[in-house]
Amino acid sequence: MARLKKKRFSINGNGLRVWGLFLMIIGIVGRSALQRQILGVGTLSTGELLDAMNASNDVMTIATMALVCQIIETCAVPIYAFLAVEGFEHTSNYPMYLLRVAGVALLSEIPFNIAMSASLLDLNTRNPVFGLVIGLAVLFFYRHYSGKNLKSVLVKILVSLAALVWAQMLRVEFGACIVLVMCVLWIFRRNPIYQNLAGGLASVACSLISPLFLAAPMGMVVVHFYNGDKGADNRMVNYLSYPVVLLGLGLFSMMVFKAA
Repeated sequence: MARLKKKRFSINGNGLRVWGLFLMIIGIVGRSALQRQILGVGTLSTGELLDAMNASNDVMTIATMALVCQIIETCAVPIYAFLAVEGFEHTSNYPMYLLRVAGVALLSEIPFNIAMSASLLDLNTRNPVFGLVIGLAVLFFYRHYSGKNLKSVLVKILVSLAALVWAQMLRVEFGACIVLVMCVLWIFRRNPIYQNLAGGLASVACSLISPLFLAAPMGMVVVHFYNGDKGADNRMVNYLSYPVVLLGLGLFSMMVFKAA
């Protein structure tokens, strides 16, 4: 896809990944350290947590910081959605590309559980990479039924709705939002300006699922500066950075607060 040229400031694909990972780290710290370890989310009832917030300004401050971290984290969703769409559009081997992303999803699940719930197995939620897997499956149908006839349109609508439902049923973290943004970015991929605007609007629409996504369009601001260059091709770093960061931050949070 041709991108706008001659920008004073531009970011390649690796730069987008760094931004996305940085935003995700903020969210992981907010939920793993601030919410779970300090505030006791998951062990205290909602009433007990509200009582603690009302009784202490420090608890209220920490809760506010944790909320801000979650809001910032949602900005990573359109960035990773865009990278997945770019990867799908330019890959010469879709099955292998899908297999690699699915492998990262499976590899990230235990680290995700450790970071978010301090356990190896958590059936309450799946890590966000599964949302990318579902989105890539949808894009396969979009490409296969690329025509504008009634059959193609109906297939794309039904597949999109089914993907959104499955993302919710499987309890994929940010899953429905990832799928929605990926679909919109693919539809408008031929025009970067329309794509950025549509991606931002789709990110705002995700606030109907979670009000935390009101800030998510800021991720499309980062995408706006993409220069079309994917950067140095280091698949090992690209695919393993997320599970490694999850595992590292999860274990670090457990050890630090357990020692405290």
